[in-house]
Amino acid sequence: MRFIGRLIWLLITLTAVTVAMLFATSNTEMVTIKLWPFANVFTLSLWILVLGTLAVGALIGSGLVWMSLIAAKARNWRLTRQLSKAEMRASKAEKQLLDADTEDNSPDVNLAAIPKKLPAS
Repeated sequence: MRFIGRLIWLLITLTAVTVAMLFATSNTEMVTIKLWPFANVFTLSLWILVLGTLAVGALIGSGLVWMSLIAAKARNWRLTRQLSKAEMRASKAEKQLLDADTEDNSPDVNLAAIPKKLPAS
């Protein structure tokens, strides 16, 4: 199963790299970029601009996913600690209950010897 997953990942990666190479070789025109608050003007190839924007977006997206993963792991750690504390309390309560049952040395009561009706006085 792991082999199939790696094979699929390899095929997706090779396809993405091939598409990026075809895009880069097909779009060699120069593009001028002006950023509003700045006076500078940048002239880049179209493929550099598009693939660079794609890379920056991928980095930002992966950073957001990474942060949500850290939050999920922290929640998992907290819940694991709470569960272990609850299990310890439950085992302590069971032990106390067993100790209370063994300490109870009251004689066995024969319920058949107890009259069902109390005599009227």
